[in-house]
Formats: sequence, structure tokens, C-alpha cells
Amino acid sequence: MLGTKSEGMEKAPEVSVNLITYNHAPYIRECLDSLLAQETTFAYEICVGEDESTDGTRDICREYVNRYPGRIRLELRSQKSPGREAYASQGVYNYIETTRMCRGKYVALCDGDDIWSDPLKLQKQYDVMEKDPSVALVYSDYDQLDQATGNRICRLNHSRGWHPPVYDVLSQLRLDLIRNDFHIVASTTFMRTADLLDIMERNTEVFRALPMGDTPSWCELAGIGSFHYIEDSLITYRILPHSESNSISAKKRYSFVNRASNLGILLGERYEIPINEIRALKVKNCNRYALLSGDLEEINRLHASGDYPFPPPERMIYLACHTPFVRYLVRGLFMMRYTIKSRLLRAA
Repeated sequence: MLGTKSEGMEKAPEVSVNLITYNHAPYIRECLDSLLAQETTFAYEICVGEDESTDGTRDICREYVNRYPGRIRLELRSQKSPGREAYASQGVYNYIETTRMCRGKYVALCDGDDIWSDPLKLQKQYDVMEKDPSVALVYSDYDQLDQATGNRICRLNHSRGWHPPVYDVLSQLRLDLIRNDFHIVASTTFMRTADLLDIMERNTEVFRALPMGDTPSWCELAGIGSFHYIEDSLITYRILPHSESNSISAKKRYSFVNRASNLGILLGERYEIPINEIRALKVKNCNRYALLSGDLEEINRLHASGDYPFPPPERMIYLACHTPFVRYLVRGLFMMRYTIKSRLLRAA
């Protein structure tokens, strides 16, 4: 593996920032500047996993290491590193390997296209966890910036009237995380490094199989302690035009959520989530991906197994997928509805 690391601190820092980046050249300077601008009473390090970008991101990261020796530790990854082929998502591989670089008692996550807009972000989250050891995760509200339109929504959760749900049953919290009904933005989060490393070690196959690493992390942290929500907006979350998870393209979006819903299939039994809930979610996402893409292999397999529920609405979509003209009409209506809804949400 190609690697360049700045000189480390004499003592391990209290907090490590886990920054993963790939092809973020237009945004990485602003991101790094916001991390370096944090005002804290403790030492912190910035651990950067640069994943062999092709747009100049790597050179910018090198520049920052040279300008801020001792504050940034940079790992220059190779796309040909042994073991990467085992991962469905190369971003998850980078997330895990960068976490292993972190030496702090606590770790804060950040994506290379986001901005920590509050200079007291780390201090606020650190104070919460130092005061209450029962807290396993601190997260916050955030501003959302649509890069394509320039539209910014300040305090997105507050603007939509969202408040953290109160759960009496852990399995319901995990189900809502898997369904994305309880959405946590990774760049707002702060947790114990030892907890995150242990989660990754115990769930190797899960992290290798999924297109994202954050949701399985939250699901496991929920079993360790409570989640603490800070109502202030601590970061700016940037939506990029090519983002899979927030894509305005229905096909691209459902390709992602269909793969993401495998988390429930992998861990539903461990989490004591009713299996029919998990299977119904999988059918819903897989059915829509089949409708949009024309790839029927997986949905046919689910239907043939007899283990997955196909209630009337899903059965109608399934049948539409198998009739070319009907699929064409239904697909067009679905895409139009999805596009309108996506644009309304981004402009809200």
C-alpha cells in the first residue's frame, strides 16, 4: 500500500477525526479547513484515508499534510490493495481501514465533501460523552446543501419538524435505522473508538456485503448505549449530483436502497426484528429496482422462494415487471412521481 504519514503527536490525542475521501477535489480544501478550525480544550488528530482519487484530491491532501505537520495523518490507499476485492463497497473498505488509523479515545466521522460549520462541534460532543458514559453515540442536526442547485436548508431536521423518536424496544430502533426512518448523517457523529473498532471486528462479513458502513455501525452502537442528539446544526451536509444514496435518479437510488436492505436480511434475526418486516422491506426495494432497471433475477428468486411476502400492491408491481408494455408505462409514472418528490424535498 502506498502511504505517507505526518509525524505523530508525542501523546495519543483525545479525539481522532476519521476523514474518508475519494474524488472530492472541489470540496476537500473547505472540508479540511473546517476540521482544522475546531476549537477544543484537548488534542485531536485528523486521519485521512485518500482512496486513490483521479481528480487531484490526493495532491491536495499531500499539500495539507506538509502545511500542517503533526495535525494530519494521511494514508494514500491503492485500489489494488490485497483484500479490497472482498468488499462490495470500496468506500466501506476505506472507512474501516481509516478507523484503524485512529488513536484517540473518541472518533468523529467526516466525509470529504462535507463541512464542519460549527467550530465547537468536537468540543460539544466530547463534553457530552465525558459527562455521561452511558452515551454510545452523539449526533446532531445539520444544514443540507444541494450542490447542483445551490439550495441550502438550515437545520434540516428542525425545519421539517423532526425530533429523535423515543424507543422502548431496541429492535424497533434498529428496524427504523435499517428502513432509514431514523436517519443519522455520518459527518455529525462522535463515538468511542474502541466501540467502533470492536463492531467492525465482530461484523466483518456484514461490512463486506453492504454498500454502506454507517447504518450497521449505528445498529450495533444502539446495543451498547444511548444516542444523544444535539439540536444545533454542527455541519453542512453536501448532496452531490452523482450521489447514489440521494440521487434524483430513481434507478440509481433504488439500486442503492435495494442493496442496503440486505442489512436486515443479514442481521434481522440477531436484532430480534420480526422477519416478515425485514422481508417485506426487501421485496419493496427489490421490486422497485426490478421495475426501473429491468433486472428481474433477484426479484424472481425472492418470489420463487415462497418465503417473502408479496401483498397486492407488490404483486401488481411484480406482474408489471414481467409485461414489457405495462412495465414501460408503470416505470414512467413511477419515475415522474419520484423526480417530483425528490425536487420538492430538496427545495423545501
